[in-house]
Amino acid sequence: MSFSQRLTFLPDNLRSTWLALGFMVLLGGLIGAVGWATGVIGSPSPPAEFDVYVNQGSRAGTEAMTRDLNQQHPAGTDLVPLLNRLQRAGFDCRADYRQTSSYACLFHRMMSDRRVARVDLTILTDGLRVRGITPVLVVSTR
Repeated sequence: MSFSQRLTFLPDNLRSTWLALGFMVLLGGLIGAVGWATGVIGSPSPPAEFDVYVNQGSRAGTEAMTRDLNQQHPAGTDLVPLLNRLQRAGFDCRADYRQTSSYACLFHRMMSDRRVARVDLTILTDGLRVRGITPVLVVSTR
């Protein structure tokens, strides 16, 4: 093959190479975008606010949660910030019709190590003010 014949093959080979590289970059970008959008690729989600108590176990977690919630939202404080905080953390809070002036909040979460965390939280109120917070944390293995 002479030098002039090699030059005629070079542009076709070069074009095929660039097309193949472009296709691979496009395909890699598409796979990356789909992986990022579905959560397969990316940073892990931050731990939930109440995972600290769940990791302490049922008894110690209940005591720590009771102490912390009653310090952060003592009797006489406004009820709405407490309800908003609990709902942001994943609690389902509803007015408890069995007892007047109270709310029943439920938190249920599957943990990564085959444990199930459940928090039953009762908020006693006098209408718009907190009178007391009583959580019960149960961590069980599935």
